[in-house]
Amino acid sequence: MLWVTTAHVHLDRVASPWLIARFVDDDATFGFIGADDAVPPDATPFAIEGAELGRHDAEGSTFRKILTKFSIEAPELQAMARCVEVGIDVALGRPVSDVHPEVMWRGQAMASFSEAMAVLHPDDDAANLAASATYYDAVYVSLWSAFGESRISGDLRQRIRAVRMARDWPALLPAWPRDPDRRPRDRGGVRPSGVPAPARVRADTAGADT
Repeated sequence: MLWVTTAHVHLDRVASPWLIARFVDDDATFGFIGADDAVPPDATPFAIEGAELGRHDAEGSTFRKILTKFSIEAPELQAMARCVEVGIDVALGRPVSDVHPEVMWRGQAMASFSEAMAVLHPDDDAANLAASATYYDAVYVSLWSAFGESRISGDLRQRIRAVRMARDWPALLPAWPRDPDRRPRDRGGVRPSGVPAPARVRADTAGADT
């Protein structure tokens, strides 16, 4: 499925394609249009004014709207949505309060990372998405270790050590678009007790009407 957003992606419009490609649509491809351009008739818009999956606003980030639309309730992804929203507030210079410390520093890191990627890929949104995917994979696994249903106890250093024991985590995630040789697979690596492969919701089976 073709998903489109406005050009010059940043933070929410980078994290949201990651979420779509990893947990919503195995066959996702992404296009980028000007602010005044029409959405192609065969495309699903996101983070576009007036779209069902609209831009971040008082109701939350586009990332959160995607989670809600497709009934994705995984606690680590809900925490990731909050990180994205904190990052948006930081990027826009808005005050942030009453958030978990780990969510706060991850949100700050997301804002800084997004600025850096915009500098590295100022005119190539597809390259920005592809280059950012590994970062968001790592954020996902880190949040799973802190907030997931099978969370790992202990401080951050202990959790990182435990996740490292779960060999080949990237292989448990769906392949990123334009990377057809990498597919989800199990190489027999040891994972922490009770860790399933990430739950998935397919756009063509989720009752989507976008």
